[in-house]
Amino acid sequence: MYGKYSPVSYKNTYDTLTIHRDGVYNRVIYNRERKKILDYDSKYKIDNQSITLSKFYLNLDKDLIAFPEDVEDTNTTYITSFKKKDKNIFLCFGYYGENCYQKIIE
Repeated sequence: MYGKYSPVSYKNTYDTLTIHRDGVYNRVIYNRERKKILDYDSKYKIDNQSITLSKFYLNLDKDLIAFPEDVEDTNTTYITSFKKKDKNIFLCFGYYGENCYQKIIE
């Protein structure tokens, strides 16, 4: 569960979510021009197979060049669960879970 995750099929942003063992996660998001537009740390809590992320920016692969103010919305608490498929681990976000982040093997 711990480690770095990145969206599977985003085109407008490059986004990483790193879950550290100390209860803190780090989020770094670049726009499609590779300009860093968000870099922050916040807290999380794991309970069974779910994770609660505080101060979470819900990145739905928006065009952050056209709408850079979107990244200012980090006041959401988001709950999702870890999913396993084959040997891969995913976290999915969004209204229908269509925005999935896959754990990166480093």
